[in-house]
Amino acid sequence: MRIAIIGFGNIGKYLANWVINEPSFELRYIVARKEIDKEHIDFKNQSIKFRKEITSDLIEDVDIIIECANKDVVSQLLKFEEIDRTGKKMIIISTGGLYQNKEIINKLKKCEIIIPVGAIAGLDAIKAINDEITSIELKTTKHPKSLEGAPFFENSKVDLSSIKTTQIIWEGEVSEAVNLFPKNINVAASIYFASKCDNLKITIVADPNATSNMHEITCAGGFGKIYTRTENQPSPDNPKTSFLAVKSVVSILRDMNSTIKIN
Repeated sequence: MRIAIIGFGNIGKYLANWVINEPSFELRYIVARKEIDKEHIDFKNQSIKFRKEITSDLIEDVDIIIECANKDVVSQLLKFEEIDRTGKKMIIISTGGLYQNKEIINKLKKCEIIIPVGAIAGLDAIKAINDEITSIELKTTKHPKSLEGAPFFENSKVDLSSIKTTQIIWEGEVSEAVNLFPKNINVAASIYFASKCDNLKITIVADPNATSNMHEITCAGGFGKIYTRTENQPSPDNPKTSFLAVKSVVSILRDMNSTIKIN
């Protein structure tokens, strides 16, 4: 299967190295707006085409598109008619971009959009009982440095550098979270698509003593109660990204050639 990776940061580099070592996949394209120093990457001798923009011919030339850039790139991808083709698969990490384009997604008939479990556990169980859910909450706790750069702080009086104890930064719904914390809260959009609950309550906490990115999901209904707590070690090169998010994409790719699938 032919693959295009969109985004060449921490996640994109890891996935590119993984794909080129798997004989059942062919890495055709890497799309990155920043200039790539091809002399200092481990697979410089591979026949990979490097692009700065997504184009129709690129989309038509691959079977799988892996997005690991940002939610704006997801919006851009969804504008191409070529994605809605039988057999086309899109693995989307920036699920906030999917949330912001729900109307477009509902019109797609042929392509398959795959959401990795990302940085959380329990999406499979939430999806299985989503018609029975009466309440669902997400509490995300991160070190203040992991929250830096979020649009929320442009108009907030919160000074992340001055936080000395655990502090609730923000509470609200998923529709607000994907705009205010686009790089930190893709998990909220993923939970929305699994649960189909518009009333998903989100709490974001800054903890200066945190050594991991922690996500706690509490879900209740006629089925009983689900509580999950996932503590992710941040990826070494990007504290906003959890290593589990990277590995969950690898798991999806492995499943494509597996006889036994766990959903």
